[in-house]
Amino acid sequence: MKISPINSYKNISFTSKVTRVINGSVPDDIKEQVDIFEETNGKNAMKLGQGLFAEAFLINGTNCVIKRSKPGKAVGINGDFSQEAQALLKVPKGFTHAQRLIGNVETEDENFYLLSTFVNGEIPDGKKTKWDRKSLSSILKSLAELDTAKVYHGDVSRCNCLITEDGNVNLLDFQYCEKFGINGDENHRYNAERYKVPYFIAPSNAQMFEESNFATYLSTIDEDEARELFREYLEEKSKYHLKRAEGFAKQGARPEIVEYDRLMAKYLKNPSKEMLKLQAMKMQVLSTHRYILSAMDTRKQDDLYNIMSAPTYYLHAIEDSNKMANYASEMSKRTFDKDLQKLLSYEKENALFWRSLMKNELAGRYGNNSAFGWILRNAKQSPRDGFDDIGTTFIKTGHLKHKNIPDISSTLSGTEVLFGFDTEIEDDVSDRIKAAISSLRKTQCFVSPIKSITYKDIKDYHKTKQEIMKNLKTARDLYMEDNKYESLYYSLNALYQSTIAEGKASKIINGGKLSYSERCNMIKEAEFLAWYKKELEDLNGRLYERLFEKASN
Repeated sequence: MKISPINSYKNISFTSKVTRVINGSVPDDIKEQVDIFEETNGKNAMKLGQGLFAEAFLINGTNCVIKRSKPGKAVGINGDFSQEAQALLKVPKGFTHAQRLIGNVETEDENFYLLSTFVNGEIPDGKKTKWDRKSLSSILKSLAELDTAKVYHGDVSRCNCLITEDGNVNLLDFQYCEKFGINGDENHRYNAERYKVPYFIAPSNAQMFEESNFATYLSTIDEDEARELFREYLEEKSKYHLKRAEGFAKQGARPEIVEYDRLMAKYLKNPSKEMLKLQAMKMQVLSTHRYILSAMDTRKQDDLYNIMSAPTYYLHAIEDSNKMANYASEMSKRTFDKDLQKLLSYEKENALFWRSLMKNELAGRYGNNSAFGWILRNAKQSPRDGFDDIGTTFIKTGHLKHKNIPDISSTLSGTEVLFGFDTEIEDDVSDRIKAAISSLRKTQCFVSPIKSITYKDIKDYHKTKQEIMKNLKTARDLYMEDNKYESLYYSLNALYQSTIAEGKASKIINGGKLSYSERCNMIKEAEFLAWYKKELEDLNGRLYERLFEKASN
């Protein structure tokens, strides 16, 4: 790598030099640039972007990217960047459209930097830079190369796929890259858990691309454009599956793995209308799963995701999977093509695999942690242990709105998909929500408010109780309508708000600003809330059971 010296920094008296190259091979002129970067706080570089733990810069006059951890975030990126450096070393030598490792280094000041080659291109945004047939062909070719080298990228997200002017796609950020195996039962058990693929599918970088990148993109562009692009994607994906089938066959993979990819290659080459719909339903499952991951990630709570939405997303994912499995069965009954019937049996198993995965995670079966139980405990601020407490996340995000999942399946197939119960019904759940609303309406807040209404804490307390009422009313309305899973979000929110109200009542009682009679009233309120939280906890449990049963059928 040839680098032009930056003469304007020659007069700096360096106090921090590169003392150790941990991985890779770093030329002296690059080491000098690291010294300049550290001594001038990055004045010899242009910032490219940042993630959760680190930020990246392009050193001026070079094609060298330097990454450093954010203050206080070193642990998050494995301290000395060795994990990411080792991951970059796993990239196949013949892989042309990817960043390459130069090295990760330590300086005298005990700072660590990761050095890699710069790759150009623009992030696809659906406006200025778009996915088209050529760019999709490029990314799928690259992902097939990684697959057959048994390398899993780990994060084929929007920001890590850069489309160049000539339509090629460059991949970057191999921080989570790792090798996988395809032989032996133990490998397949691990692949099912880690890479979310059943026994007849080898780990797939394309599946990750669809889940964390392409599905979202399709939901943001015009429907006609999305449908046409999706068809082109499937046609190009047939080549991806063919390359996998040929590569895995040479490596002695299980027959089912080779057969599945060969069949996918055959029937995606010129997909029928029914195959388009089936693959659109699969894309919906993957998209919904991405929403689950985003909602469950406590590091990424912002104005887009609310952790209390996670059970709702799980319920949608379970029903998405059911619909895909049923549609594959229906397709199979309408054809005499043995190869197609075999592929459809695989796709049905694939859908049921995802259904089982989501049901187990949500309900905590087979020794897994219960996602619903975890959220329920924290909504009432009663964690199981210190590691279970996400109270600060709830305080930060408790008032966020629920984000609806885009209906990708309907968009791509041109047919409407409905969720939940078909007709409005009255049952024990709707009755219990109605009773909870009635119980709250009879308390002091709605009957005879405390007179010290100018007391700010009491005003806030009243507003919180009104939030409980509002959430419960919305939960009941949604439960009585066609789309019912969202009712669980509002019911959980009511429980969370009752937790907040209980804390505010206690603060007011101990604040010393109330008269004797007012304090007695507030003590009654606090006693009511302690009971009410238990009622709402039971209500949420029953609501969840009802919706889980419906989604699973």
